[in-house]
Amino acid sequence: MTYSTLINGSTPIYNKCNAREGAIKKITPHHMAGNMGAAACAKYHRDSDRQASANYYIGSDGAIWGGVPEEYRAWTSSSWDNDNQAITIEVANSATGGNWPISDAAFNSLIRLCKDICERYGIKLTWTGNASGTLTCHDMFAATNCPGLYLKSKFPELVQLVNGTTASQPVSKKSVDEIAKEVINGKWGNGGDRKNRLAAAGYDYNAVQAKVNALIGQKAAPATPAKKSNDVIAQEVINGKWGYGQDRINRLKATGYDPNAIQALVNQKLGGSKKSNETIANEVIQGKWGNGADRKNRLTKAGYDYNAIQAIVNRKLG
Repeated sequence: MTYSTLINGSTPIYNKCNAREGAIKKITPHHMAGNMGAAACAKYHRDSDRQASANYYIGSDGAIWGGVPEEYRAWTSSSWDNDNQAITIEVANSATGGNWPISDAAFNSLIRLCKDICERYGIKLTWTGNASGTLTCHDMFAATNCPGLYLKSKFPELVQLVNGTTASQPVSKKSVDEIAKEVINGKWGNGGDRKNRLAAAGYDYNAVQAKVNALIGQKAAPATPAKKSNDVIAQEVINGKWGYGQDRINRLKATGYDPNAIQALVNQKLGGSKKSNETIANEVIQGKWGNGADRKNRLTKAGYDYNAIQAIVNRKLG
């Protein structure tokens, strides 16, 4: 039972494969058309009624899982000839539909696995866009969107990285600063998922997270919103948003507004020039200003001195 030493585990699949006839000369990456974990997809292929299998499975977290051992032909590409020559690899999608993207962690693991296969079997990876290359894909042999537009667009890069590095030379990684910016933009998930994906891709989670925290802290504070016009503030005063009496005055001053200018606008909106205290006292006696705390609030809100009005009311009634 032959697997790459890079695997995180295996689910040997013998019920959906055949003995390989001839040498291994190609690699065929596929996409899962979903975001199953590597182990979960291998188990699904082994246990379901679907007539499908692969030699390897790669999850979005970068985990590599063994399925059909390499000495056997997996049922993957709709082509006996291709599957007989190829190591086939199912790669999880980080999102469903669209161009069927895969995660950076999955792509990095695909590079590592392809390098290992090429070195062990003496394969020089070539992408020709058809079955003559040593890197092939499912849509060359069947009417399917596998391996998806995104993964297929990465094949020239995959070839370059696999052929340009050796097992002792890991693929050049992005800087911690670059990865931190990607984390902030949501490309590496959250919580434990982020930690696992970063670790699988060979990054120090604590270093990346520290940089994320630093970058977030460096973000400029939001610009102070432009002050509202006095007219708008006066209407808010009338609506009760700025309190009453001295509390209103203090809050307006603290926010940079002139309480006297605001009150003048309030008086204007409430009916022009203020009535005399004598007139208001008569209106209080007539019941137009309510009673108790309600009267006090209404008079104060309208810009009148409650105590002065009440003194006139008491005089008139006493």
